[in-house]
Amino acid sequence: MNLKSVKSGPICIEMIRKLCFIYSLGSLTLATTSQANVIVHYQGIAMDGDHVAYIEKHTVEYDDKKKLLEAKTEYVTEDGKPVAELKSDFRESLTVPSHTVKDFRTGNVEGLRREHGKLVLFDRDPEKPERTRSLDESDADNHVLVGCQGLNYYLLDHLETIDPEQELSLRFLIPGKLDYYDFKMKKIGESADGIVEFEIAIQNWFLKIFAPKLWVKYDKNKKHIVWYKGLSNIKNNDGSNQNVTITYKY
Repeated sequence: MNLKSVKSGPICIEMIRKLCFIYSLGSLTLATTSQANVIVHYQGIAMDGDHVAYIEKHTVEYDDKKKLLEAKTEYVTEDGKPVAELKSDFRESLTVPSHTVKDFRTGNVEGLRREHGKLVLFDRDPEKPERTRSLDESDADNHVLVGCQGLNYYLLDHLETIDPEQELSLRFLIPGKLDYYDFKMKKIGESADGIVEFEIAIQNWFLKIFAPKLWVKYDKNKKHIVWYKGLSNIKNNDGSNQNVTITYKY
């Protein structure tokens, strides 16, 4: 199977966070490291109906030229109990970062790594052999190939140029399934204050049962996500899928 991603560089295509896709309510602080890298910290709250599903704590690192390097997301309960942790490395690709997701409730570890020029999807449960699938990223059948938080950064990079009259075909890598699902995305609105809204239609029949569409909003002027509604990348405590609404505030 051949797949295509977009490499980081002066000209790059990047793309949710579950679907990757997903950030939320919180505060933003900046700090400079000894290498002049910029560290961004912010928090987010995901709501499932009228209760808090989980809280996200984000740490994102950029170099002095504003190139994205790494991101870490800690998922915790409302009372602070760890749920999961996501670590992403964007040095080789902004749309398909190498990443690892660890679920502290089950001990499951899944993600994506690069080996010998291939993308390797992996999924590992405690006391079980690791399951893997290798893919070639050189061809994605005219889809924009994304994984993990790549969708978010793709949209941030293309807020000014996405044609509202054109649907964009996305191929999202799903390490836990050792597979990928296809999506159709389109811009559906922009307010006078620069809030841009996108609708993402899921093509996979199974995911359509839980959330046939996803919605996400960005602030074009401030260059950050402000709202998301749809399928979460974090499962319920019983292992089932959940839908969340996430509000981002800076």
